[in-house]
Amino acid sequence: MQLEEILSELENNTGKFPRLALERAIEEQWAITPILLTTLENFSNNPSELLDKNDYILHIYALYLLAQFREPLAYPLIVKSFSAPGDISMDVTGDIVTEDLGRIFASVSHGNIEPLKQLISNQQINEYVRSAALEALLVLVAEEVISREKVTEYYAELFSNRGGKEYDYTWTKLVINSMDLCASELKSEIDNAFEENLVEEFFIGQEDVNDCFELGTEVALNKLRQNRRYSFIEDVISEMKGWACFQPEKLQKLDNRLISPEGFTLSTPKKSKNQAKNKKKMQAQSRRKNRSSKK
Repeated sequence: MQLEEILSELENNTGKFPRLALERAIEEQWAITPILLTTLENFSNNPSELLDKNDYILHIYALYLLAQFREPLAYPLIVKSFSAPGDISMDVTGDIVTEDLGRIFASVSHGNIEPLKQLISNQQINEYVRSAALEALLVLVAEEVISREKVTEYYAELFSNRGGKEYDYTWTKLVINSMDLCASELKSEIDNAFEENLVEEFFIGQEDVNDCFELGTEVALNKLRQNRRYSFIEDVISEMKGWACFQPEKLQKLDNRLISPEGFTLSTPKKSKNQAKNKKKMQAQSRRKNRSSKK
């Protein structure tokens, strides 16, 4: 299969998983990388162009392949692609934002967290994109690229700058991530966030935080390292092969209902009940269900 054939297979979703084309894309990493970077550059420059291209999926493959390749040149393009104000980035990538964007960010960052911090601090950017940037920091901790202390110090800065800001989901995500790091040194800040109603207790309660802190730092870090959600993208084929958009028989059963995360067979270890609810509620925020609606 030549490069042109590979790209032809990957450009649009036909309802069939293109395993061979992806295998060949990985084999042709050096030849295909510039094309994938151009694909992301086009996406980042004008994401709204993709709104009417219902079957187009090459930008999705580009995100995952370049993450697997650990391509540093992809990092600024991915950050830019998801920096548009409002919901446009979710409109054209669907639940990637709430499922794997944090892992994708981390996979191409090589430990440079400054672009992530800029995303997080920009209130104009979609709150779930900013939450994915927060989660990317945990991936980097779990993969032992940056230290837990570096992240907790940064989280402390975020808590200290909360004054006067209205609720959005990033505050809840900040508390969840602090809990996952067992950042007991931030307990007073977390308690204040609950008191100021910055945390949506549909997702996490103070009891969850207290229970986690009792486990200790080493237990928390071991749980992070064992959780696939906090890992780099290593194998695009295993990541994507179970998506519902490649299984027409599943699509027929979905009708017009929202898809549960389990429908994607992501094999993510089960999280707490609150975080399971969290994922489902975030799923409802996606305007398009990319893993199902490419057909």
